[in-house]
Amino acid sequence: MVTRRVPGIGGFGRRGTRAVHRLALSPACWGISEAHDWGHQIDAERVLSEAAAVGEGAITAGPPGFLPDRSDQAKKLLRRHRLQVVSGQVHAILHHNDIRGPELAHIDGHAHWLSAIGAETLVLSAIPERTPGASRADSLSNAEWAHLLHLIGSVEHVCARHKLKVAVQPRFGSTIQGPEEIERLLVGSEAGVCLDIAHLVIAGADPVEVIELTAGRIQHVHLNDVDLDLARRVRDHSLGYKDAVARNLYKPIGEGGANVTRITEALRAAKYRGWYTLEQEARLASADDRPLGRISRSLEFVLPLLF
Repeated sequence: MVTRRVPGIGGFGRRGTRAVHRLALSPACWGISEAHDWGHQIDAERVLSEAAAVGEGAITAGPPGFLPDRSDQAKKLLRRHRLQVVSGQVHAILHHNDIRGPELAHIDGHAHWLSAIGAETLVLSAIPERTPGASRADSLSNAEWAHLLHLIGSVEHVCARHKLKVAVQPRFGSTIQGPEEIERLLVGSEAGVCLDIAHLVIAGADPVEVIELTAGRIQHVHLNDVDLDLARRVRDHSLGYKDAVARNLYKPIGEGGANVTRITEALRAAKYRGWYTLEQEARLASADDRPLGRISRSLEFVLPLLF
């Protein structure tokens, strides 16, 4: 933990010396998404202004189009709000060898942009298809696993050229989601891992057990909390993920059933020293929605856990 002198902001700081945690805010907390018909999208200026007011001076890049595509314009916008970008996410199909070239080119382009705006980590999510709402196969064949692991190695080389770390995110609905697939990833590659508490819970995994499994390989952490009943309904496919988010699948941290206190203790025991991101997805019905209250409640709960 480091300290700096900052003015009091958003109720989380006081004039004088203040602890600075390695905690970034995700635009997803403000309902920002690239998904079609996700909900009302707040303009980037407001998101960045509010993130600067209540946060620790760090954000994630958000989906394509949230920040300007030109890195010089994105950096200018970030400087104006006194924010740094710590990571950015890429969704890619990794298990089909016949589209390896285009997928790797897509990742390379995003990695170049992330590096140019100052990010440290590329969070990689292995999606089943690019078709919206494509269902996940029950399992990959051995050949598909070989393609996936080989391409992850190629992504590591690409990111190394751009001075970025890679963190593969197990994500519900992706080709890597539960402990069995995470273990296969760990054995078959040297890539780091991004742990997302909510997606582990939705997949039916115990985040603490996953932390023990991945200790030493954790590169990034998404902090969030969930309604366990809605998570169960998403897991058994009686409710779609998008509809569950609209029904407040993501709860302010400390108000759901994920036991984030226990999880942060396990991360501390595993000697994790990297960045955390508050990643509580939201869908906004209209411009009248005010997500800042939920974000502030999460910060009030989680910041004391990160000392």
